Amino acid sequence: MADPDFDTKNGIVDGPTPPHTDLSALYKQSFAYYTFRVRLPSTLATIAASLAKDKDELLATYGVAASADIEQTTKAVTQLREEILGNASLLPFEGKEPDTELWNSFLEKLPAEKRTYFSSCWLYAECYMYRKISSIFRGTSHLAAHDYFSPQKQTATKLSVDAMLAVAKATRHNERNADTFRQLIKLNLWGNRCDLSITSGKQVKPTGNAFDQVTDLEEKLLIDGTLDVWKSLDGGSSAGIVDIIFDNAGYELYTDLILAEYIIDKGLAAKVRLNPKAIPWFISDVMEHDYHWTLRFLAEHSDPVLSELGKKWQRLTDEGKFELAPLEHFWTSPYEFYRMPEVNPGLYDRLKEAQLVIFKGDLNYRKLLGDFSWDSTESFETCLRGFRPSNLCTLRTVKADLICGLGDGVAEQLFAKDKEWMLTGEYGIIQFASK
Repeated sequence: MADPDFDTKNGIVDGPTPPHTDLSALYKQSFAYYTFRVRLPSTLATIAASLAKDKDELLATYGVAASADIEQTTKAVTQLREEILGNASLLPFEGKEPDTELWNSFLEKLPAEKRTYFSSCWLYAECYMYRKISSIFRGTSHLAAHDYFSPQKQTATKLSVDAMLAVAKATRHNERNADTFRQLIKLNLWGNRCDLSITSGKQVKPTGNAFDQVTDLEEKLLIDGTLDVWKSLDGGSSAGIVDIIFDNAGYELYTDLILAEYIIDKGLAAKVRLNPKAIPWFISDVMEHDYHWTLRFLAEHSDPVLSELGKKWQRLTDEGKFELAPLEHFWTSPYEFYRMPEVNPGLYDRLKEAQLVIFKGDLNYRKLLGDFSWDSTESFETCLRGFRPSNLCTLRTVKADLICGLGDGVAEQLFAKDKEWMLTGEYGIIQFASK
């Protein structure tokens, strides 16, 4: 039962997030508050339930000795849920994982009064929770390599087959021009609507003709920097590199690869470097095994068009034209991207090699801007706070209450129409900043 005195006990402010402050669950009318009161506890309950439901399968995979681990992780995940609902402190990590030090030095520097789930910056606390789940599993003898979000990601892919097939058929004979590129980048943008973390793991099936939707959704595209993105590639070197910082597995990953294939096939770059997550992250984020599983799923599909496509992408991977970047724990750290040169200069230098870096989805957008209540009209360049390793663009459907780069009065009109417009994923933005 939810604690009726929770808000009073935890100093929750019954109002929206004030301008120019960190987004935080401290403000009752914020999406962050709803996230920690409802969405994340629901995600944790789902993980605990799935451990019980899939017990036989887990024992078959990891051996009978994993039984105690299943019990232990179920208990620990349930305990974590209680901690969030009780606004517990963000404590240092104890395991020997490669990123323990990275996290602990971050947590150490947090002011004491901002070290609980509801008082901390939303971005930090939400990333902390996903890292905490990972440490629960990695601390076991038999489930350390288990991706507890895998079944949901694979189901999401299987549900998308009709949409994938339609897209494959429509993109086999593309021209190299700005119009085709615009279609594909918008297809990729709207693929971001299939996001399991926003629905706490409930599946969203992409339906209808994807290219008709690109046209239908034109009025929902609030910022369209496509032409600048195209120019950065079309005028660049055919021997260059494009980096894609992945978001979701499933249909969105598929549209990432459709775009990557076009970039390679049309000689817009020699290599597309793909950046997956090092640990299970925000339910549906792409890990390395999701990438290989997806290509195998397509290559082995009974439909010849999908099978041919899967085999082609496997070939591009083997040839190094699609390259999985080395795993970087920075992507699953709490740090905003403007801190990358100081925290992970090697990664920043690697991104500098690219002629374009494409950041996918809402969480990457939050890390580009920091979870901060910017004015909606503030320029994208200002909000990046100096983070400019290369030409960069962000493709994001709006699912969190922060945004920048809108024209005067646009946010006000949207709020008048629907006060929740920033949370639905109905609106999209393609923002570009040159290096």
